[in-house]
Amino acid sequence: MTYRRLAVATAVAAMLFGGTAAPALAAPAAPVAEAPATAEIPSVVEVTPANYEQVMQWSHTKPVVLDFTADWCYWCQKQKPYLQKYNTEDQGAWVWAKVDVDDNPTLSRKYGVRGIPALLNIQNGTEAGSRLVGYDGPTSLRTWLNNL
Repeated sequence: MTYRRLAVATAVAAMLFGGTAAPALAAPAAPVAEAPATAEIPSVVEVTPANYEQVMQWSHTKPVVLDFTADWCYWCQKQKPYLQKYNTEDQGAWVWAKVDVDDNPTLSRKYGVRGIPALLNIQNGTEAGSRLVGYDGPTSLRTWLNNL
């Protein structure tokens, strides 16, 4: 903006003093609006009925681990810090999709979840591979995640 003002002021001064002014430089072009980039897929998400379909779409790009859990579940809480640790270590290679069974009974029924914690590997919109039900410790969790 300042560059344009300087160019215009120079042209006006040249006209006032009888000289010839060099053509004023064109103002820099406005930045071209770029198409919005595809939204980043988060590495951790709380699944709700409102965003469930979007989470399933993400599974076409990278694995989604549906984590059926509850605040009152002792073993779910024991497993939680390890899921966080491994998700961070894997640099978001998979989506940790937390499903609170109390808030999402329809999803629990849809997937036939009868015990928690339950981890389901979702790829291309459907369950793929094995489930991990219960918590046997960090080693078995890491092994299961490595096989996504």
